[in-house]
Formats: sequence, C-alpha cells, structure tokens
Amino acid sequence: MTQSWSPDILRMASSIRCDIPRIRAILDQLGIRNADYEDPADYVPSAITNAMGRGKLVAFQAALAKADLITDGPVDIGRNVFERLAVLHSFVASAHPHVDARVAARRFLRASDLVCRIDAGARHGTGLLVTPTLVATAAHLVSELVDATAAGAAAPQAGSTSRIHVVFGDMTDLLDDETSPTRLTPTTAPLAASWLAFYSPPTAEETEGDGFVLDSVTDIGAEGPWDLAILRLAEARPFRPMPPCGVLPRKPFQIHVLHHPDNGTGGVLPLQWSVGTVEKPLGDPPVRLLHSANTSGGSSGAPVVDAEFRVVGLHQAGLGQGPARGGAAFNRAVPMSPWSSKLASLELPETAPSVTTVEKLDERGNPVTRTVIGRLGTVERIWRSRFPDATAPQRLIVVVGEPGLGLRFTHHLVHAVVTRYGGAYAAIDVANCQRDDATSFADKVAGAFAAATGERPATGLTTRQREVRSRTAPALSETLVEVARAGGAWLVLEGFDSTVASPSAAVVDLVRRLILELPRSPGVRLVLAGWQETLPSEFQPSVDYLEAPTVEDIARTFVPPDPPPSVLAALVPMVREALGDDEPSLRGPCPYPIAERARSTMEGDVGRLIRALLADRGGGP
Repeated sequence: MTQSWSPDILRMASSIRCDIPRIRAILDQLGIRNADYEDPADYVPSAITNAMGRGKLVAFQAALAKADLITDGPVDIGRNVFERLAVLHSFVASAHPHVDARVAARRFLRASDLVCRIDAGARHGTGLLVTPTLVATAAHLVSELVDATAAGAAAPQAGSTSRIHVVFGDMTDLLDDETSPTRLTPTTAPLAASWLAFYSPPTAEETEGDGFVLDSVTDIGAEGPWDLAILRLAEARPFRPMPPCGVLPRKPFQIHVLHHPDNGTGGVLPLQWSVGTVEKPLGDPPVRLLHSANTSGGSSGAPVVDAEFRVVGLHQAGLGQGPARGGAAFNRAVPMSPWSSKLASLELPETAPSVTTVEKLDERGNPVTRTVIGRLGTVERIWRSRFPDATAPQRLIVVVGEPGLGLRFTHHLVHAVVTRYGGAYAAIDVANCQRDDATSFADKVAGAFAAATGERPATGLTTRQREVRSRTAPALSETLVEVARAGGAWLVLEGFDSTVASPSAAVVDLVRRLILELPRSPGVRLVLAGWQETLPSEFQPSVDYLEAPTVEDIARTFVPPDPPPSVLAALVPMVREALGDDEPSLRGPCPYPIAERARSTMEGDVGRLIRALLADRGGGP
C-alpha cells in the first residue's frame, strides 16, 4: 500500500523518473541510506525524504539531473517551498547564468596569470597569487616541509627552500596562425628564505582516511583552522588582484576552478579549467563549502571563483583519490572571506612606513610620547631589512654619528616598527657588559628573548677567540634563528660609544662573530648603535651615518609623508622664525632639544599653521 506523503514530497517525486536501479546507485554514491518501500510508488518519495534527512537534497538533485532522471517539474509549487527545497530544472540551470562573453574571457585570462603550480617535496598542488609577494595554497600540500612542533608559530624546516618551487605560466595556448596548442615556458618565482608567512593546518578529521567526512565541520570555528598556507616570495610579481566574493549566496551558484591536476601517469597537467557549482555551505558563517567542479590530485589550493571571477575560496579535498570527480558535490573548499583580512598584515609595502612618534620613559620613569624629527634614512633601513629577500648587509644596521645626534634613540625607532608589523625585539646597553665574557653575554642576549643558547660540543681548542668562533657565536646565532622563525628577530645593541664604561673585549669579539654569522642566519636583524670597530668590506653598505635635523625635518612633522615641495616651503619660514637665533645651533653638538623647542613653539600657534597650509592650497582668507 502506498504510504502517506506530504504534498510537497509528492510534487517533487512527480518530476523524477522512477528508475529504481539508477536512483539506487546515486544514493549509494552520495552516501544516502537507500529507500525502503513495499510499493514501488513509494520508492522515489522515500529517497527524497532520506536525502533531506542527510542534508543532501541539492546534491541528490544535481546527480539526478546529470543522469537525466528529472522531467519537467511542477509549475504550481509555492515560492516559499521552491526557495526552501530547490528542486526544479529551472533552479539547477539558474546556478549557471549567462555572462558577457568578452568580459568573462578577459577576467579568465587575468585570473590565469595569478595561478601557479606548487611542487612541494614529493607532492604537487596549485596556488593563487593574492598580493604581489604572497601565494595562498592548501596547508596540507606543504605540511611535510613545515615544522609545526616547535614553540611559537610554525616555520619552514631547515633546507626546505630548495625543496619547494612556485611555478607560474605552466599552461598551453593557441598562438596566432597556429592550429595546435603550444605549451608555454613557465617561470619559477624564487621564495624568501623564510617562505612561510602563515600556516593553519587542517583538522585531524580532514586528512584523507577513514575519519574524513565530506560534510563535517567538527572542530572548525570562526577562527579556523583553515587548511591554509601563505607562502612569501622573494620578489614582487606583476599583480592585478581578483576581488573576494564577499557574502556567499545561500543558493547554489556557479564556480570555476583553475588548477594543475595530475595527468594520471605521475605527471602534471598545464593549467586546467573546471566548472561546477557550490552546492552547500558548511557552518554559519560558512567555514567550508561543498562543490561539484571536476578535481583531481594536484588541485589542492586551487582558486575557486564565481561567474564574475571573484575569489570564493581555495579547493581543499574530495572523497578519495584517483581520477577526476564531478557531477555531485564530492569536493570541498575553504572560503576566502574568513582569512582574507590577514593578508594586509602579511604583505610588506614598498614604501617605508611613517614613524611620527615613539613611546619612551622620561628621567623619572614615566611614559612620554616623543615626536620623531628627521631619521628618515634610519627608518628606511629598518624597513628594508624586514623584506624577505633582504641580504645580510641589509639585515645589519650600524648607526654611527657624533654625540647628541640620537644614537640611543635608534632602539625606539626599531621598537616602533617591530611593534607595528610583528617580530621579536630586544635591546641591550653593552656599556653595562664590561665584566661579561662571551658565554655570559650570549646568555644575556638569549635571555632578552626569553630563550636559551644551545650547548655545542667542546672542540678541545683552548684560546678564547677560537671558542667564540667555533662554539659560542654559532650557538647564539642558532638561538637567534630559532627566535626569528616566528616573524623575525631584532637585536639592538647600543652603548659601544660610551665614554663612561665600555663593553669587554669578549663582548666585542662575540658581536663581530655574530656579524659574520648573518649570511647563515635568516630572519635575524642586528642593529649596532655607536659601533667602533672596522666592518668587513661586504658590510660597509650597512653603515647609517646620522646627520643633524634640518629646518625641513622640523616642518615635515606637521604634514603627512612625502608632502608636495610647496607645502614644506610654506612651513619653512615659520620654522625659521620659531628657531630664531638658535638656528645655527642645529649644526651644533646637541641639536634635538633646539629642534623640539622650535616645534613646540609652532605647535602652540595652531591658527597660523592652518593659515599657512590653506594659503599654499589657495584657500587662505
């Protein structure tokens, strides 16, 4: 006897061909419990009910449509039921809207320039250039090259840079006047020594195996994990960004996947293009997406984009391995919107940031805010040393100058940049280290980073210089490299020029050895204020010669960075008036107190400042 089904179920069933063997195969393929029935007329309604119970109605219908088992749907179904159940042929088709042909083609070509093949050890996958120097891909693709067990953030394994390659332009094209496609010559983008900018591994359940459930988001929340790795390139690439999709549609929508799947024989295909549908978001807000685009091994990390080529996310995984999978939603992606905001903090802009003020303590230990006058060259050096491709001479900054020019002010500038952009920071006054030997000073440096120097085996050498060269300096350098793994390490040593107390010869010798270790110390920056020794010839460009602040430097403190020359010209007369007879003293032994007094005088006459700036813009009274 036919069971009693709701009118909505019966209406849906009426649009499905009752081909029980083929429907049974689809249910098995989707992991939906097969239908129970006594009367064959109950089979299709029972199958629909089971698909709804598993939350796979849309995937079930997509598979039915692909198998040509859907006939014309009922036209009298209510709008609310239509939106809730999403069953008609017209709905399936609406996920693939028509688009402007030339515009879509242009967007596709631009997008293809941003997609890369990633060879990571024995694995290969796909990535997307998301800023001029950052590539996003799947974390599981590079996991064998990442040390995620050490304290702090995950970091590249030693020597891993030579085992990972990011390749752009691996594609075929139909060139002018040719009838057969030509495989273009790809280019390999060099990676930074510290190539891992961000790492969020998948959950244990998400790794391929018996525990993997396609539509499960167990242990995944608003903060991830994302199965996401952001790789840092050593050099910026040409970049025209694809915008993120933003708020994802609630209904199924068309997607495109640009990827480098394997060819089934151990090789890698040139750039491929697959089309599918995002069938279902998982989580609220979505933390994973189910989609139906054809993928295969090597597709991990591939960009998933919508019909307007806005980035929806990155392809993550599918059920099982082997040949391409398509049709029903057997694949899974990580949406971009939850992690795209991290990119701004990971990208390093070409222009050095403006450091307008710093926080320091006055003579009584109270915090005060000091305006930075001049020192643009120092800030530029600090900023350049942050770049992933910074050479050893760029990661050494030796600040020298006459007394009163702000040698000890340097550590405030370094601290301001590191605080804003991340990294480990420590500053030590070596004038207080006159009794230290190499070992005690190394311990002092490591302790400033809350670290400890590793023990190196004894060499049997007896001279102090040999012990420093063979044991102490390499051990301290290794400690600093370990600290630098989580975003870089900044060691500021000042007081070498002190006339009251001097560091011991052992301390100076150890610092000299640290300089020589810099080429083998990725991520380590060494700032020496007042260094008195001769530098090796290759480090001569590391010297920052301080100069006295100028009238223009004082004027710049009242305007944004890189002001038009006319703006500075409008302020210079006010600065000269505020300096008065003290202007020649700017070239004397202690110019900064004079510059600060003049600035304070100008700051007290806000009205005149505004009038001067308005007059320059043609808006004065």
